[in-house]
Amino acid sequence: CMDGTRVDTLERIIEWSEAGASTDTFWVHGTAGSGKSTIASSVCEQLRDKNALAGSFHCKRDIPEQRDPQRILPSLSYTLATKVEPYRELILKAIEDEPDLSTSPLTLQMTTLFVNPFTALREQGYSRPPLLFAIDALDESGDYASREQMAKCLCRIAGLADWLKIFVTSRPLPELSQVFESSHSSSVTSFNLNRVDAEEDIIMYTRSRLEILVESSGLDSKWLDNESVHELARKASGLFVWTNTVMEFVRVQRRRDAA
Repeated sequence: CMDGTRVDTLERIIEWSEAGASTDTFWVHGTAGSGKSTIASSVCEQLRDKNALAGSFHCKRDIPEQRDPQRILPSLSYTLATKVEPYRELILKAIEDEPDLSTSPLTLQMTTLFVNPFTALREQGYSRPPLLFAIDALDESGDYASREQMAKCLCRIAGLADWLKIFVTSRPLPELSQVFESSHSSSVTSFNLNRVDAEEDIIMYTRSRLEILVESSGLDSKWLDNESVHELARKASGLFVWTNTVMEFVRVQRRRDAA
């Protein structure tokens, strides 16, 4: 996030990730363009700086490798293994026994990569400071059935160790809402981004983008007066992506006009 925006939301997520007695999973959901991925990136950045990020996966529907649900759990497992040595030792043996794990069903991946080794770690009495997995734009992976199954897997994994938490962002698709907001998901914090008043953040973001445009494209400085900034921010209706799209359109048009 741009410095100064989404401060309260980010603080709440970071505080949750560091709290011992709290829910296992934090689900941020909202409409397209509401800033979910930007928040996910900021969360990852802050936790990486604190050495508290166990791993992340950013789904993208237009990139085959990033929309494939079978890549999510192995990717998270790999990064966790680089941070937790006892887990790494267990997982190396598991991979030897299941060499085709990368193309295996999600439930088998979950059991082999997480349920079995975490059970062994618990029996060994293993404990450590909290770590977090971040999965961004889960709605852009797979299909209805695989998204629902992945959501269930993530909730199960989050409950396997008291030192591991899972942060997820997505649009509120029915198959994801059914899992994350079901009566059985009392360990999930559901956070509706569209209910957060982002007016001041949008104004700040709009002003920042306009300042860049005025400087780089030779726009009249009157674009920076409060009336212009607030009018554009109002039209964004809480969607950062709308502001970004408008600014990019103006930038491209100015370049074409100058050609």
